[in-house]
Amino acid sequence: MKLGIVYHNFFSPKFAGGGAVHAYEVTLRLKKYFEVICYPSSPAFNWDRETLLKKAKELESKGIKIAEEFYLILDEKERFEAKGIKRFIYGEKIAREIAKRYNVNVNFLYDPDHSSFDIFYFKKVRFGFTLHLPPYYEDSLLYLRRLIKFYGVNPYTGKGFHTRFLYNELYAKPKYKRLLRENKPAFIAAVSEGPLVESGLKGEVIRPGNAFDPSLLKYRGRGKEDYVVFWSRLNQDKGIQEIPDILRIISKRKRVKLVLMGRFFDKYNERRFWNKVKRYGLDVEYLGFVERDKLYDVVSKAKLFIYPSHVDGFSLVVLESLALGTPVVAYDIPAIRSVYGGLGAVKVVKEFDNEAMANEALKLLLMSERDLEDLMNDEKLINFLKLYSSWDNVAESVKRIIEKYMYGSAGI
Repeated sequence: MKLGIVYHNFFSPKFAGGGAVHAYEVTLRLKKYFEVICYPSSPAFNWDRETLLKKAKELESKGIKIAEEFYLILDEKERFEAKGIKRFIYGEKIAREIAKRYNVNVNFLYDPDHSSFDIFYFKKVRFGFTLHLPPYYEDSLLYLRRLIKFYGVNPYTGKGFHTRFLYNELYAKPKYKRLLRENKPAFIAAVSEGPLVESGLKGEVIRPGNAFDPSLLKYRGRGKEDYVVFWSRLNQDKGIQEIPDILRIISKRKRVKLVLMGRFFDKYNERRFWNKVKRYGLDVEYLGFVERDKLYDVVSKAKLFIYPSHVDGFSLVVLESLALGTPVVAYDIPAIRSVYGGLGAVKVVKEFDNEAMANEALKLLLMSERDLEDLMNDEKLINFLKLYSSWDNVAESVKRIIEKYMYGSAGI
C-alpha cells in the first residue's frame, strides 16, 4: 500500500519544533508498513533551492521517496514563494497550484504535523492529518479572556492579544470551517485531547502521541541541587511573565534559585522579565540556548520544573523532565491534563493561579531527597515512561489509525 506524506518541515533549514520531530520519527517508521512518498507542501518552497535539494537527498537516503514533480516545481520556485502578508493573500492560490502539479498515485494521504492548509487541495484521494496545536479556537469569548490575561500588547510592534484574536476569528476559524465542508478528511487525529477540545473538532487521540529519547533515563538518580528550572520558548504562551511572580511568592517562605534556558521571543518581553526579576530581588541564572547534554544535566539536577504554559498540544518538555527524574508543576490546560493527568510527579493547578502553583512548588521543594526519589520512581510513572520511551509505539498507533480509515466509509 502506498502512503503519501504532505508536509513541508522536513525541509526546514533550522529546528522546526517538536511537531517536526514527531513527523520525522513517525514517517521513518511508517515506511516499514507502507511505501511512503513525500509530497512537499507549499511553505517548503520559501526556503532556498540548495537547502531543499540537500534535505530531499537526505530523506531519500532514509528510504522516503520524494515525488518526481517536486524537482519540476523547484525549477519554477520563484513563482511559488510567498512570505509575510503575501502568504495570506496568495497562499491558497499557490497551495492549490502546487497540489495540481503532483501526479498523486497513493492509497491515502497523511499530514503528520498539520501546520498548513495544503492537504485540503489534493483532490480525489482520502486523507487525514494530525494536530499538534489547535488549528483555531472554537470558544471565542474564552479565548479572548485568556489572551487578554497572558498575551497583553507589545507597545513597540502594536501586536498583542487583539491581533491573535482577530487572526482566529477572521482568518483561521472561518477558513478551516470552509475547507472542512468542501473536502472532508477521513480522520483528524491529535497528539493529545488538547487540540480537539480547544478547537471543538472530533477526532482520534494518538496514544502515545510523542516519545522521548530513552538515553535520557541515564541522567536519573544523580542527585538534586537546590534550584528550580525553566526551559522552553521564552514567550507569553509559555508563561514567561508569570514565572517571576510565582518565584516571588515562593521566596517569601523559601529562598530559591531559578536556572533559565532558552531564547527570548522578543526584546520587549525580555526587558519586562528582567525588570521583574530586579524589582523582586530574585536569584536567576540565565544560561541562554544550551547544548542538549548540558540541558539534560541541568534539568536532571533541578528539584522542580516550573511550567506555567498556556499554549500546548502535548508538551515534550514535560515528558523530558519526567524522563530526567524532575517533577513538574503546570497549569491545568487540556493538553497537560490529557497526557499527564493522574501522575503524582506532575502537579496541576488552575490556569493563572500563581498562588496555587507556588504552593505546589513549595511542597516539592521541601520534600526530602528520598521522598522525591520515591515520587519519581512511582510504578505508574515508570510504566508511563516505558510507553513513551519509543517512537515505535507512536508510529504503531498512527499506523492503526491510518489503516482504520484508509478504506471504507469511516470519517469524521
